[in-house]
Amino acid sequence: MGLNKIIGQKALVSQLKKILSEGRLGHAYAFSGPEGIGKHTVALEFAHEILCPFGKPDSCGCVSCRTFAEGTNPDFYEVITDKSSIGIDTIRALQEHVANRPAYGHKKVYFIDGADMMTVQAQNCLLKTLEDPPEYAVIILSAVNYEALLPTIRSRTVNFRMEPYSEDEIRRIVMPLAPKNKNELDFYVKFSRGIPGKAVRMLEESSFRDLRDQIIGLLKKPGDFSQMEKVRKILNENKDDFTEIIDIIMSVYRDCLMVLMGIENGLINSDKKDIIKEIASACSKRKLMDRLAALENMQRNFRYNINYQLGIDVLLLEIQEV
Repeated sequence: MGLNKIIGQKALVSQLKKILSEGRLGHAYAFSGPEGIGKHTVALEFAHEILCPFGKPDSCGCVSCRTFAEGTNPDFYEVITDKSSIGIDTIRALQEHVANRPAYGHKKVYFIDGADMMTVQAQNCLLKTLEDPPEYAVIILSAVNYEALLPTIRSRTVNFRMEPYSEDEIRRIVMPLAPKNKNELDFYVKFSRGIPGKAVRMLEESSFRDLRDQIIGLLKKPGDFSQMEKVRKILNENKDDFTEIIDIIMSVYRDCLMVLMGIENGLINSDKKDIIKEIASACSKRKLMDRLAALENMQRNFRYNINYQLGIDVLLLEIQEV
């Protein structure tokens, strides 16, 4: 359906439409921002707009639009990898495709998802195409860490940094997945921090709901050895979710702090309000602020690869000391 399909990102969508309507389409663009912000979705809809020869992908039935919707348009080439990096051979294959003129319209679009995973050799290889692209080629990149791209790549690419979505926009995006409990939906909307992919993943994975319940259960009874061992097991089995687990704990402590300050509207965990009040009743403002500072420090340290087992032990000690 093209860019009209996008919920949110109004300024960006308006800018992209203006580029197309004024005939100022360049040869290389990048969409950057946190994982789950919607870079892939915007890139695909932008590509759809570029490839439609009539400029009306939201109401067009041309062969280019039909095949794009089916995923078979020969003028669209997408690079996606499940590996830890994108190598030079992948970019060479793309370049071979670039040598052929468009089959349906006047443009061909090449989309490299996770472009910041390209090796230096792959980036230097891509640079040859960026330096002297054929008039019909448009290269679109997506990147979590745009700065990881070589300066020579960045200098030839127009970068669009995607901003977090509003809570209302997140609600509209996740509405098909929304739970019946409005307060539970409010939690996912607030906890996502404006990143729709995060909200969608949490709603789709029942394991997240179980994880959250276990964590809150321990915060409610920090001295419960049995509950602590359950959480320790979860932490040992979910190393990739460690920072998210800390986010859950911090959201509870922040809510407790708000309760102690007499502010009960706008709690992140509004569906667990009674439990939040119970946890807050056993805490002091100073202790909560100290724990939040310690948890923020722990998150920073974890990014620098602290010993994971040590991190678990320290985290559980922090919880027990509240």
